Amino acid sequence: MMSLMSLMPRMPRFDMIAFDCDGVLVDSEPVTCGVLADMLNELGWQISLQETMRAFVGRLVRDETTMIAANIRKPMPVDFYQQFVERRNVALRAGIDAVRGVNTAIEQIAAASMPFCVASGADRAKMHLTLGQTGLLPWFEGKIFSGMEVARTKPAPDVYLLAAQTMGMAPERCVVIEDTPTGIAAGLAAGMTVFGYAEHSDPQVLLNAGASRVFSDMAELPQLVLA
Repeated sequence: MMSLMSLMPRMPRFDMIAFDCDGVLVDSEPVTCGVLADMLNELGWQISLQETMRAFVGRLVRDETTMIAANIRKPMPVDFYQQFVERRNVALRAGIDAVRGVNTAIEQIAAASMPFCVASGADRAKMHLTLGQTGLLPWFEGKIFSGMEVARTKPAPDVYLLAAQTMGMAPERCVVIEDTPTGIAAGLAAGMTVFGYAEHSDPQVLLNAGASRVFSDMAELPQLVLA
């Protein structure tokens, strides 16, 4: 005889997915860091693209001016960040791709009626630009949360907590998709489960940061979050 437990509907593993944006939805880090590397070299800091990505991915450029000034050994130009944003946006408009396989993954997640959103440390204008350029924006209209619009950005949990509150979800029922230790720290501080996306990251670094599991292909995501 079939047990009563087997007749009960299976509870979904999570109630909502919160995606980071850069490096998780859009492959923007090489473009953004390429612009930054060029500007730092112009100021006298001989730094490669790879070194720039290691030093700055997961961090806000506007918060790293002290470190930059120490490396160029002179005061920062007063308009450095403004110039960075302008040059960054020109480069992003010239060419940016969605993360491999993410569109299909989102289609499957949406078809399963799983709520999702994007919660990034980036400014809202940048997210609209990158998501728009890659064709992902329609999936996230009305579900975009920026760390620049809360009291503290990542690694603080504020943007993820705002996303959960706005979407009407309990944080402990949410899963975060992140590709940096900074973002993982934010998701964990919010009381959420964090999966590390490691196509371009060191999986062990993400596990050491606290990700409960790591995957490297977005095609795996629907099974991970909907199982």
